[in-house]
Amino acid sequence: MTGPRVEVDCHICADNARADAGAEPWSVARLETGYVRLNPNQYFTGSTFFLTKVCVHELHLLDRSTRLKHLDEMAEVAAAIFTAFSPRKLNYEALGNSAPHLHWWLTPRYASDPRGFAPIWVDLEFLRAQWTGGCRPDDSSRVQLGRQLLTALAARDVVIERAFA
Repeated sequence: MTGPRVEVDCHICADNARADAGAEPWSVARLETGYVRLNPNQYFTGSTFFLTKVCVHELHLLDRSTRLKHLDEMAEVAAAIFTAFSPRKLNYEALGNSAPHLHWWLTPRYASDPRGFAPIWVDLEFLRAQWTGGCRPDDSSRVQLGRQLLTALAARDVVIERAFA
């Protein structure tokens, strides 16, 4: 894989650059093909993004070896989320409608979820938190969540190029 291609108007590229500069507080780690970042909306505790290093809009636009590595790393991030947060299920989504930079929503689901057998997008309380910046942990809790995830990730078969948490 070549170095990251940064698009000028892409907020995910900007967030990745801020992570590399040490100025993105939700970042957990940089792997070979992407960045692991906690979702600031922790309505679902442990909710995490896995964002590609390169700014592509579709999975099939990654060259084959990078795509396979990225999918493998994404599965390892998911396994780390399971270890760190013990959900009953994990939802995987790569939508990209409002932020086309390829990124995965890895959302832990728990027995206590009010709408546990439906997509997260039908839970009005989750949507309200998403739209209003709610369900954001304080700094201490954010750091603890990041450390939990990083510890679990470090035990997986991935190369952590840089730890942020």
